[in-house]
Amino acid sequence: MSAVSLDAVRAALATVNDPEIRKPITELDMVKSVDVDGARVAVTLFLTVAGCPMKATLTKDVTTAVSAVPGVEDVSVD
Repeated sequence: MSAVSLDAVRAALATVNDPEIRKPITELDMVKSVDVDGARVAVTLFLTVAGCPMKATLTKDVTTAVSAVPGVEDVSVD
């Protein structure tokens, strides 16, 4: 199995839209950090507002997109 590509993870994140603003989270600078450790990927997001009502949707969408990257076995979103 090949190593997980950070570029592939970032490309996957670019497909995730903020559900309210309807723009990619990468374009909105909502991705605070991406850490790849073997087959594990940790993504930290900035939310548009504290207590963002779309937090669960964003978490699900990011997890789904990043899980589709070849080699990814585990995704955590904070």
